[in-house]
Amino acid sequence: MQLYKYLMLILLLFFFPLELSLKTSAYAESAQKIKVKEEEIRQSMITISRQLGVTCTECHNMKKLTDDSMKNFKVAREHIKVVELLKLNGMDGKKGPEASCYMCHRGQLQIPYKEKSNSH
Repeated sequence: MQLYKYLMLILLLFFFPLELSLKTSAYAESAQKIKVKEEEIRQSMITISRQLGVTCTECHNMKKLTDDSMKNFKVAREHIKVVELLKLNGMDGKKGPEASCYMCHRGQLQIPYKEKSNSH
């Protein structure tokens, strides 16, 4: 009986740290992926704000950045979808221009030109 207890103790001490290190390793990898994703989003936001000539407060509630209650936040989200759609349909910068916010906005929040209407 005493030998059985020692064997169990040895097995637990041998395998438990391995399981713990595997869980810690998986957690660290997951945390790293989240950190990379957050950094990519942050860089995209910096690029967009420069292309529009605005600061973060133009679209974001600084107390809660993911709050979508501001009108400009909703408009920006739709415009980002337009840019992504253009990139998926050939304006990816490989054979021609790359779609971006600057393409229309030219560093200004409001687009600096208006399309002429055809009134007949």
